[in-house]
Amino acid sequence: MNRVPESAPGPDPWRTATRVASWWQRRDSTLVVVPLAFALLLVLPMALDVSLFGTSLGWLLSVHLLVVTLVYAVAATGWNLAAGLAGQFSFGHAAFFGLGAYAPLVLAREFAVNPWLGTAIGGVLAAVYALFIGVLSYRYGVQGSYFALITLAFAEVLLYAFVNVERLGGASGFVKPLPGAYGAEFGLAAFQFRDTLPYYYVVLGVLAVVTLATVAIKRSRVGLYLAAIRDDEDGAAAVGIPTTRYKLFALAASAFTTALAGSCFAMYSTSIRPRVVFGVLVNLDVLLPAVVGGLGTILGPLVGSFVLTVLSELGRQSVGLPEFQRVAYGVILLVVVIWTPGGVTSLPGLVADWVRERTKGTGSERVRESEAD
Repeated sequence: MNRVPESAPGPDPWRTATRVASWWQRRDSTLVVVPLAFALLLVLPMALDVSLFGTSLGWLLSVHLLVVTLVYAVAATGWNLAAGLAGQFSFGHAAFFGLGAYAPLVLAREFAVNPWLGTAIGGVLAAVYALFIGVLSYRYGVQGSYFALITLAFAEVLLYAFVNVERLGGASGFVKPLPGAYGAEFGLAAFQFRDTLPYYYVVLGVLAVVTLATVAIKRSRVGLYLAAIRDDEDGAAAVGIPTTRYKLFALAASAFTTALAGSCFAMYSTSIRPRVVFGVLVNLDVLLPAVVGGLGTILGPLVGSFVLTVLSELGRQSVGLPEFQRVAYGVILLVVVIWTPGGVTSLPGLVADWVRERTKGTGSERVRESEAD
């Protein structure tokens, strides 16, 4: 009687799928997946008009939608630095997004400051504001849901300040000044373009920089400390990790990155208003991509942003209601929480586990069949 060991390899397709999915879960896969993802993004605008089976991506996506998607991918990457890496869940990142949006416009119009410098200043202002919130919160031991409420409260403070202070534009907001207002011409140096496509590549460049920074932080000793704080803050403090210092670092880096997204949004838009860049719904636009894509992962914010954009646009076109976008967001979030709590990027891992079980079952069936013979 011939026995087939239970560990015998399954069919080639199962074995290949297992290897691919298992490789995806390995840490070094980031070094391949991230460059590949950005290489695809480089050519994506040119692929919108390519027809495949009688249709093209252009009927669903436009360069405008891609720009907005990347802007919120940058913002979500910033939020992920605090919530995903350090476990500091914030519901007030609209404050940092709004500061980043206002800084380059106000400084360009009032003081003829180049928007690139204004973008950096906006990031610093957001980081300082985040440090103020963090020091005040951590000083009094505010954590968890209470910390999320504190951040929301400080975001609302800025909203009503910008709505009621006429010097800051009031409720009507700010109109983006033309390049001549700060001694520049349309182009990269002015951070303004006549067409939409250049904005896409500028925001893609910003996203690439913040993604590389996230990879560097996550793979460093700082990332290890942040993971320890996220998993067990008391235990991290017990082994000598200065938890407050690293939580403040994560919050400040998160605010700076989110402000960069706000600046990109402002320079792409014709005008901004307080309720558009400081509103409560901005917090959802910032955090949902990271949650849907995969909290604490490198590509989660980018993947989640594209998933939300594509599915909400499909829903909007099917129903014909602009408000349907929020409904789609809610449905997507429910599906992710129930079926893939680790986010969309965890799907390969789930597939790997399922394939392993399937392969193991196939091997057991072979053993039973051999014993019967």
